[in-house]
Amino acid sequence: MATTALISDLHLGARSGSDVLRRPALRSRLIEAITAAGVDRVVLLGDIVELRDGPLEESLAAARPLFSELGAALGTGTVILVPGNHDHRLLGSWFDRARHGRARGAVAELVAEPHPAVRSLAGWLGEARLEVRYPGLWVRDDIYATHGHYLDSHATLPTIERLSVAAVDRLGGTPTGRRRTPDDYEEVHAPVYDLIFSLAQGGRVLGSDEEGRSRALRIWQTLGGASGQARTLRGKLLGSALIPATLRGLEQVGLGRFNRDFSTAEIGRSGVAAMHVVVERLGIDADHVIFGHIHRRGSLPGEHEDGGAPAWRRNGVTLHNTGNWLYAEALLGRAVPESPFWPGSMILVGEAGPPELVEVLADVDREVLAGRAGAR
Repeated sequence: MATTALISDLHLGARSGSDVLRRPALRSRLIEAITAAGVDRVVLLGDIVELRDGPLEESLAAARPLFSELGAALGTGTVILVPGNHDHRLLGSWFDRARHGRARGAVAELVAEPHPAVRSLAGWLGEARLEVRYPGLWVRDDIYATHGHYLDSHATLPTIERLSVAAVDRLGGTPTGRRRTPDDYEEVHAPVYDLIFSLAQGGRVLGSDEEGRSRALRIWQTLGGASGQARTLRGKLLGSALIPATLRGLEQVGLGRFNRDFSTAEIGRSGVAAMHVVVERLGIDADHVIFGHIHRRGSLPGEHEDGGAPAWRRNGVTLHNTGNWLYAEALLGRAVPESPFWPGSMILVGEAGPPELVEVLADVDREVLAGRAGAR
């Protein structure tokens, strides 16, 4: 093993156009960073191809340039794809086969027969080898990595997926406290992912508007977004009365406990806390565990486990997050590149030492990230 690069949450083909790697100049920045680091293995840690915004063929076409350029850069290197919730369908019939004959509890299984679309991705990589692993992989003996969508069983923020998983829990009578294996999580999560994927293939996107914004994001913006200060009467009413009342109702019918704090800081705290729960439930015995999913990279320099910062280390396990490659203006607000949600980061893992967070697009202007100006 030489050096492994891990990136996640590219969402290639996003209907909103926020997937920054659709822009050639920004793809070049990623390829240059991978080449400069001497990377011979790339882990695509979930939500790489956006399969919830439209037909599968369109999303694959959007992903082709990156896979072609990545393959050219790696030569005979290796790419490992770990599907997340937005590209869960790339697993093919893994879950159905998993219920018949596979040992329960495997946390780094090689998926021998993924969805046929994976053959297209592999072909675009040229001589580089592609394999699919799920729900994660051992990057090194002491480092495990997974996309992290299982944390939606435990997060306290009332996202659409958290509520959907809770509803399936409620209908199926499967308390989250009993989950101990990937199979336990898949029994509840997979039906939600399948429904959303199927709607997208029929030209319908669950809860999204004409700009590709989810219903949850639209509500969050109304509540004040990154600033946390609602500017309209409707936003103030939602935040002070209607949403708290709705959450109380959801709690009373047994859908879980939900946080009333919708700040960006709480997104990080809630997500990292849920990441620890998943590590404990799956019994991951590692010094370091790398996640994606919450789009909140970290930990960041100067970030401490006090003053409201996420608790990245617990019980001897240090968590890491790859961040994202989406320009979500509403989430960033007026933030500078030091924002935990700024796009364009990856994690490097060498033969020794802890994982290293690398900022690839920290010096890129917001107008360029948004596609409103040319890249530097």
